[in-house]
Amino acid sequence: MLEVVIHGSDGIKAEFRNVPIPQPSDDEVLIKVVATDSNPKDWKAAMGSPVMSSVPPPMNQGDDIAGIVSSVGQNVLEFKPGDRVAAFHRMLKPGGSYAEYAIAPSRTTFHIPRNISFEEAATLPLSAMTAGLALYQNLEITAPWARTSEPHPILIYGGASAVGAFALQFARLSGLDPIITVAGNGIEFVRSLNVTSHIIDYRSEDVAIRVKDILNGRRLLHAFDAISSGGTWETILKALGPNFAATRLDMVDPPSPIPEWPQGLKFSRTYVSSAYGEPHTYRNQDEADGDHDFAYMFYR
Repeated sequence: MLEVVIHGSDGIKAEFRNVPIPQPSDDEVLIKVVATDSNPKDWKAAMGSPVMSSVPPPMNQGDDIAGIVSSVGQNVLEFKPGDRVAAFHRMLKPGGSYAEYAIAPSRTTFHIPRNISFEEAATLPLSAMTAGLALYQNLEITAPWARTSEPHPILIYGGASAVGAFALQFARLSGLDPIITVAGNGIEFVRSLNVTSHIIDYRSEDVAIRVKDILNGRRLLHAFDAISSGGTWETILKALGPNFAATRLDMVDPPSPIPEWPQGLKFSRTYVSSAYGEPHTYRNQDEADGDHDFAYMFYR
């Protein structure tokens, strides 16, 4: 089969390779790829970003799969050849989605309804799971299937990003109110989602002042930074403060070195690999096991 690997030493470039079709292990699914998606971590890996320093380029970095099940491992009972599925490929492992066939764990594979195209489904696995882990596991927002009886506000920085857009929609499903988001060039896209009227343009407005105006005396306790660059977290702290008691901030890519967070603020970092049950610096094994169980349920 053909697969694409990405190089990045002298500018990003793609290379086609002829390789054997991968075979699923006992708990994996082999999928004939119809559509895939890309994510910021793909170019970060190719360019040697410290965040992706464990990735040995060149590599088939595709993690969003949509296609037809070709075969399954002997322990897989939910899927069979011919099923329309989407899946989250195991990051940093062979068998990625930039190929004719790809491998995914059965627990991060899910059926595609007939009214959803492969192209639409391919946008879901990594970005939607990142947003889901951030809101429901790290920030501990009430899940959509158990809507909160007392709506509370949330600030989502980067509502026009893939992860931020999913976070906005999940916040709406969970009944949060008001939902406040920060965006720039993507403001019209955020408006098209029809999930919030509280959209702050960071290019022309003071974010912290606008947040406090919108809240009109209510406290902001939850914030999710889907961008996590260029000092976005500093802006969020101004919106959360000055009283940080019981406040929470989740980021997808925290600053280095980690700052000394204000007393009372609970900081967390979402790294989507915990969906496989993998611990990381900010998630111990018990927490990662919880994320693994959440991912199985959330994808279904």
